[in-house]
Amino acid sequence: MSSPDIIYTQEFRVANGTRYLQYTERKEAINPSPEDIEISNKNFQQDPDLPENFEGYLGYTDRKAATKMEDDLDEKLKGDYPTFSQGVYELSEEQHQQLVDNLKEAQTNKAMLWAGVISFSPEFLTKAGLYDPKTKKVNQKLIKKAIQNAMPNFLANEGLDNQETFWWGDIHLNTDHVHVHLAISQRRNTRPLKNGVPKGMFKNKSIRLFKSQIHHELENKKSRSRMIEIEKALDATKKKLTNGLTNDVTIQQKNYLQQIANALPDYKDKRKWRSSNHSVDFKEAKQLTDQLVNSLLQTSLNNEYSEYINLLKAKDAINRKKYGQKIKDTVNPADKKLREYLANRVYDLLRDNEEQYQKNNRNKKGDLMAQIKSQGLTENKKLLNLEKERLKKLDPKSKEAKRLRMQIGLRKYYIRQINLDAQKESLDMRITQLKGAPSTDLNQFFLNSLNEQKELIQLRKLPRYRLTQNPKLMQRFNELKDRYVDVNKIPINLVTTKSVLARKKQLATEITMIQSNPDDPSISLVIPNPNSDYRIMNATAYYKNLENILDVKLQIHKNNQAYQNDLARRNELNRPLFADLKKKYEFAQNSELIDSELEHQLTYINNNQKKYQKNSKYQGIINSNLSRLLGQINQDGRKRVLALRKHLNDEDDIEREDRELEREEIYER
Repeated sequence: MSSPDIIYTQEFRVANGTRYLQYTERKEAINPSPEDIEISNKNFQQDPDLPENFEGYLGYTDRKAATKMEDDLDEKLKGDYPTFSQGVYELSEEQHQQLVDNLKEAQTNKAMLWAGVISFSPEFLTKAGLYDPKTKKVNQKLIKKAIQNAMPNFLANEGLDNQETFWWGDIHLNTDHVHVHLAISQRRNTRPLKNGVPKGMFKNKSIRLFKSQIHHELENKKSRSRMIEIEKALDATKKKLTNGLTNDVTIQQKNYLQQIANALPDYKDKRKWRSSNHSVDFKEAKQLTDQLVNSLLQTSLNNEYSEYINLLKAKDAINRKKYGQKIKDTVNPADKKLREYLANRVYDLLRDNEEQYQKNNRNKKGDLMAQIKSQGLTENKKLLNLEKERLKKLDPKSKEAKRLRMQIGLRKYYIRQINLDAQKESLDMRITQLKGAPSTDLNQFFLNSLNEQKELIQLRKLPRYRLTQNPKLMQRFNELKDRYVDVNKIPINLVTTKSVLARKKQLATEITMIQSNPDDPSISLVIPNPNSDYRIMNATAYYKNLENILDVKLQIHKNNQAYQNDLARRNELNRPLFADLKKKYEFAQNSELIDSELEHQLTYINNNQKKYQKNSKYQGIINSNLSRLLGQINQDGRKRVLALRKHLNDEDDIEREDRELEREEIYER
């Protein structure tokens, strides 16, 4: 790893008189005493941008220290000591004595002393024209001037910009890296106290700004111009992104713009339309805006956006070279700010053209439905939840609440239609398979059943008013709805005796057809688990389990009705029923559990048969028990459902939403 251009590290302690001053000014090698300048872990503040493997980089305490008076200073600037301070390149005897007096006063008042080291890489100083590798000559004046210019802000950032603060520095030339010993202290402490001691640590931000200003002062024009070019390019690219925000957008993106306008709260002060607004009523508009900005950055603004990100990476690379590898990545924060900036431009656009978008908002439902369709199923599900939450916060009688209810209704209608189309597609696949098999009684029976389920879907897709205005259609709808109700998914509050009887009658007819035609060519297409080794027994168990689920749900529903005012009794009766229902659902989702249970029963029968087969007097009992158990398996099937039908497994979420919509009876367009 190459060294950074500049590093700043410091320690702090209670001021110790003139001993540290003598150390920084020394011309001969010395070994500082531990109580004077040994760096303790507790009070040592590492450069925040310096990696751990640079710990030995500043090992100045075991090197020969050397300071040198400058040869090329004007006579007016020359002094008696190489030490410099604010506005002074070399201290005079009088100034040096004043510094000694200040240190003594600081020691008396137990003020803090910050002993820092600024170290420069030779490559940086050479490139900046401040160091000649051949002659080893260093332009001390410019280094001192840069530090003098940076110190006021450094002190101000740490609350040390007052009359009590004083500082000095010495440039040391005895190591491969030119470094400056910098000391800061106060005659009387003005820093906040912690446990009776002045606060010692400086903020990392202060140190970074200090290094940045020194680096800026010292770097050559060529290096500085590169960073200026990048900054200008970033600003120009940002303007391109802003100007292109509403140009060459797709129809879908225009729909997003209208959707944002629809979702924006009707604030009296439209200046609240801002990305910094985190209120609940602004959440939907904010999410839509983020999606629009993301869509634009990936399409029409992608070239400018890629250029922007690459410029940020280049800027980070330069800063890491300057200050160290731990400089934080600015790409992600800048990207976030850019997106927020573009989002605010969207809000500005909508605010400036509010009348136009409000007019569009008053368009017929067909336009709004087109916008909803363009957003797709997943996005509509997210927005539906946001709109429901937002509606709760509104005055039910307000225009915005009325508009939002219409939008929610249309969004639900769209989701419902997508769900029904998915179910129809699944049925079509099964019908195609059955039509490819020989025409038999079993084949025709299940073809008829599937076609009736398709008919039910078509009726569900009709607007509610179409059903209510046609008694025959409504009668047919109710008939098919009860006959093919989804046993596993129907809510308990919608289970009725009538619907249970209708569904159980259909289930009984289906299993009778299966049991009567075990060798039919279509049998594998209609049984729940054609890969099971038990096939017909498997199907019997599956259907029996469906009937049991219906019975349990109906009983829970009856308990809820009978004990509406007696919660304790209702819970007492329903608790075991819910536990049983939960087990049935667990087996419904894991066919291996059912197979294991069935195999266990058959193994039990087989073991008992072997155990007693040698004793002829038990043979009758064996045959009797075997027949009884096999009959029980065949009649009742497994006590847990094997699995839901394969073609419905992928539609669990869709159908659950479908049931919710059905409960709310939102079928209007």
